[in-house]
Amino acid sequence: MNRNKLIELYTKKLTGEATLAELEELSALLKSDEEQAFLVLMDTWWQNTPSAQSDLSKEEDQHFNKIISTATADEIIEQANIPNTLRFKIFSSPKTLFIAAAAILIGLVFFVGNDLFNPPSAKYHYNEIVAKRGTKSKLILPDGTQVWLNSESKLSYNTKFNDSIREVTLDGEAYFDVVKDKKHPFVVKTSAISIRVLGTAFNVKSYQQDPTIETTLVRGMIEVQKNNEPSASKIILRPNEKLVYNKPEASIIKHVGQNSAQISNENQLISISSLPKNIADSARKETSWVYGRLIFDGDSFTSLAEKMERWYNVRIVIKNNNVANYRFAGVFENENVEEALKALQLIAMFKYTINENEIIIEK
Repeated sequence: MNRNKLIELYTKKLTGEATLAELEELSALLKSDEEQAFLVLMDTWWQNTPSAQSDLSKEEDQHFNKIISTATADEIIEQANIPNTLRFKIFSSPKTLFIAAAAILIGLVFFVGNDLFNPPSAKYHYNEIVAKRGTKSKLILPDGTQVWLNSESKLSYNTKFNDSIREVTLDGEAYFDVVKDKKHPFVVKTSAISIRVLGTAFNVKSYQQDPTIETTLVRGMIEVQKNNEPSASKIILRPNEKLVYNKPEASIIKHVGQNSAQISNENQLISISSLPKNIADSARKETSWVYGRLIFDGDSFTSLAEKMERWYNVRIVIKNNNVANYRFAGVFENENVEEALKALQLIAMFKYTINENEIIIEK
């Protein structure tokens, strides 16, 4: 990243002197490496020492001075759109104005959902965290809630996250360990259902391309509601229960042991099943991925291939229908993709070829 160019473009944006082309260039620089951009800007302006500005050119210095001379500390803080919990107590001294200007940089870079990335007309500004294919991420939300993101997953939340309701939107799979806060319920929104909790641990699997949405409760209690029926009765889940929502619509079938109760609507289905108790999260199929284990139990080769594609960041093509219907049970933990395929060959007969990131499965 070109450090001086980043600083020059950023100061021009803050003073309103940047051209459209310069704004587009700045946006591209920040989006290419947001974390590095944040560190560069922090290092440049946060520390009020001569060395912190030693790399600034005279022109860049003038831009920065213009920010200070044309805005009060309160205006700078307001422009940064920084939540009340992170605002500084500002006085009129040059030093605190310097810190206030630095606050802009934090507000505009760290809070990703600002007007640099979103149109000014947007009602809310959003932060977005992505776990790319073949990777996993762990993050801590502003309230202290811990979230593990599985491969090819995206989590977003707005900058007013903790004002009244703690709401996040999920596309993909995530495990949540939610900090209890009775005054601020925690809600996970997926494409079709919303999950509301006060303090609990649960897993949600909601990939856009999958035919189902799943949520598995580890501890606590959660309530599930269909997004398009806010007035409908909520579904309550208790520990060791798993809900599966079949897209695009659903009704309820609840199974507890041999008993079942059904409320049916045409072409709609939600199923809730009881899972075995006294099983460690690392040994449970629904949550084992958090511990670096891919458990499959009776999966067809087609279904397993989809999981392996996300797990190993590969593309798998099965060219034989009989092979596609093979069933497998087992665990992948430290194996690479080729070792995993060789292990599967011990269970069923098939051939494979690997061409970079593409794997062809044949009879």
